[in-house]
Amino acid sequence: MSLLDAAERFASIDRSQILLDPKHCLHAQDQHSACAACFDICPVEAITAGKPPALDSEKCESCLACLTVCPVGAFRADDDVADLLNCATHIEDQPVELLCGLHPHPETGMSAETIGIQIHGCLAGLGTGALLTLSALGLKRLTLRADSCSSCKWHSLHSEIHLQAERTSRFGNVAITCVDEIAAPVERPLWASKNPPLSRRDLFRMMAKQGQVALARAMENGVTASKRQPGRDRLRLLSAVSHSTAPTLITNLREFGFATLTISNACTACGTCGRACPTEALRFEKNDEALTYSLTFSAQNCIGCDLCEHVCLPDAITLNHEPTFEEVFSVKEPVVMESGSLVRCERCKSWMAARESVKLCSLCEYRRTHPFGSILPKKVIRKSQS
Repeated sequence: MSLLDAAERFASIDRSQILLDPKHCLHAQDQHSACAACFDICPVEAITAGKPPALDSEKCESCLACLTVCPVGAFRADDDVADLLNCATHIEDQPVELLCGLHPHPETGMSAETIGIQIHGCLAGLGTGALLTLSALGLKRLTLRADSCSSCKWHSLHSEIHLQAERTSRFGNVAITCVDEIAAPVERPLWASKNPPLSRRDLFRMMAKQGQVALARAMENGVTASKRQPGRDRLRLLSAVSHSTAPTLITNLREFGFATLTISNACTACGTCGRACPTEALRFEKNDEALTYSLTFSAQNCIGCDLCEHVCLPDAITLNHEPTFEEVFSVKEPVVMESGSLVRCERCKSWMAARESVKLCSLCEYRRTHPFGSILPKKVIRKSQS
């Protein structure tokens, strides 16, 4: 195969096709996970519930909505966000309309003064993080065109588009609206997100905005990495907030999936929570030479999945699913939640936190007092009691 043939074959690959990594899904890591984000939002029922869920590639139509709602980034595909950020560097102060790839009349808009930008998926596939990022790059007047949703095969995503617009507007000084009807549409410029027009004037303007171009690249860098981390919408949201100087109108972050936690003195330093955390919000580190340990926590990376609480044998972790904006974003991270010295359990010789008068680890202590019993996960115990 020649290099030209290889290049053409590579270019023909549809990188907007959704791929699911089942091992990355919360359900593959926690049998008690209640996450239903992906199969609840899919407009064509291409994702079926399971542990983990299954994706029917033949039914999937690449609306891309699952990319933004998956808290751990188990779904992969190329979206138009990087291209939208590039478009943002071409725009001075004009109002912008965003249109989905299925809009029947993308060439008309609300005003001749606006610029229409069409993406290839659904607007619900952008996410709050992407809209905030566009705002941080200077797009202060942004309209999401939902006027064709009622007749679209993805019409069930209409409420999600409105929700993303409402959430974004609460995060900063961006005038973002979502319109369901245009009384008198007029012709106005239309850009494809991947191919914005580039005039000689644009070239000089972009040279003068190299700082903004670099910022756009930096804000998107690492979003599609494969390591343990939050999903792409959370990463973009964190990046946008870190680059924003606008005051936020949000006080409680409950609906955004953030959580904070506390750890009691019952912690035995087993490190299970750190190994289980799917986003490395909790990290356990042991110093083998000094025989010390530390358990650190990043609220910005925490997705509130409760996995750490499920695996904590001594029940030392308590989660708060309604943190304030200050609790998450006004704290220098990571925070040391627990630290101390290590000693060996007298029975199994495993390492554990040094506690006065404590000679056995939690497991050995349980076996000593319940020689014929078995330890059930707290989730099972709570269900049986309810």
